[in-house]
Amino acid sequence: MSISTSSSDSLEFDRSMPLFGYEADTNSSLEEDYEEESDQETMAPPIKSKKKRNSSFVLPKLFKSQLRKMSGVFSSFMTPEKRMVRRISELSRDKCTYFGCLVQDYVSFLQENKECHVSSTDLLQTIRQFMTQVKNYLSQSSELDPPIESLIPEDQIDVVLEKAMHKCILKPLKGHVEAMLKDFHMADGSWKQLKENLQLVRQRNPQELGVFAPTPDFVDVEKIKVKFMTMQKMYSPEKKVMLLLRVCKLIYTVMESNSGRMYGADDFLPVLTYVIAQCDMLELDTEIEYMMELLDPSLLHGEGGYYLTSAYGALSLIKNFQEEQAARLLSSETRDTLRQWHKRRTTNRTIPSVDDFQNYLRVAFQEVNSGCTGKTLLVRPYVTTEDVCQLCAEKFKVGDPEEYRLFLFVDETWQQLAEDTYPQKIKAELHSRPQPHIFHFVYKRIKNDPYGVIFQNGEEDLPTS
Repeated sequence: MSISTSSSDSLEFDRSMPLFGYEADTNSSLEEDYEEESDQETMAPPIKSKKKRNSSFVLPKLFKSQLRKMSGVFSSFMTPEKRMVRRISELSRDKCTYFGCLVQDYVSFLQENKECHVSSTDLLQTIRQFMTQVKNYLSQSSELDPPIESLIPEDQIDVVLEKAMHKCILKPLKGHVEAMLKDFHMADGSWKQLKENLQLVRQRNPQELGVFAPTPDFVDVEKIKVKFMTMQKMYSPEKKVMLLLRVCKLIYTVMESNSGRMYGADDFLPVLTYVIAQCDMLELDTEIEYMMELLDPSLLHGEGGYYLTSAYGALSLIKNFQEEQAARLLSSETRDTLRQWHKRRTTNRTIPSVDDFQNYLRVAFQEVNSGCTGKTLLVRPYVTTEDVCQLCAEKFKVGDPEEYRLFLFVDETWQQLAEDTYPQKIKAELHSRPQPHIFHFVYKRIKNDPYGVIFQNGEEDLPTS
């Protein structure tokens, strides 16, 4: 029995491109960026002192001031790209800005509403759409100070914004997305089947799998496995693809160095299939899915897209492995899936309006006995306060909803919203003001509330600060 590919089954990409050219310009930056990612995501726990000392060393104010100045000096040495990514990241955490509110509400909504997506692909496609739209908003926004075009050349603006999206959106969602992808694949039984097939494929020698080129030895497979494990720690799909290219480079080096001849894609795919089976990592399935759906579409036309689809093809061969079958080719279903995926990801489509992604409203729930909790709700622009109250009663499991109303807390003032007003319009008006306002929508009891209805229909002017 063998696993092989014929020329008709080959993945449809340009193979005349320079091998691993995608990686050449980014090798040095990958380690640099990975250190930044891993440092931020794997913080060591604070060390507890065994014995409390009576006296503690306090930094003099002058010394603290000097440290701040030194920090500012070091920041000035940052490249314009890193300065802009850092600035956008700071802006995304500031809920006084429209951009910050947009990002934080979306992240909160995804984390709190696991049931809003029907599949792993649906989840990842929604995140990719949001990232694309927010990039378009930022490229035209006046909230960025200094403006992005003052620091970044025009042909690099999209690249910088993409990196910023990874940090602002994918980083805080990394753990949630990983857990959701795992849940989807456990629920549909695909991981159970993949686990069984990985075991079957590992029991076959390379020739039975259609491998007729030298394969990586145990030491090389361990190196590749380490790279895959490193890939799992990253939130950036672009950096994950860079590591995948390194794996492919290592495999090609082994194939050609041990034989003295050149190999094509038809020889490479069975070797990659063999290597993935030897690594025995179920998580590679979701890693590849993550990259395929979240990678910037502009990168899918080059060798990044080619080797990504090669990895998908290798996993497909493993998933469809049948012990009794004499030969395995990429099925027509797999080839069709890849064609449809590539067309869907690379064809220019109408980008959804920012209105599609600003429909999130953060509402706090205040109770005398239990304090204050909050949820992010899906609220369209023309949904009334009355409808929002009904949604809050359902989400917060309120037994006597007639006793509760929606309030706006702004400028240290409580204001009950009339039932026929529109919370999203009120939020947009607050964000449009020259001076930022910190405000909260709060769902709470109206009993003994000394304030009357402030917003009436057609009179939605907020008091100025």
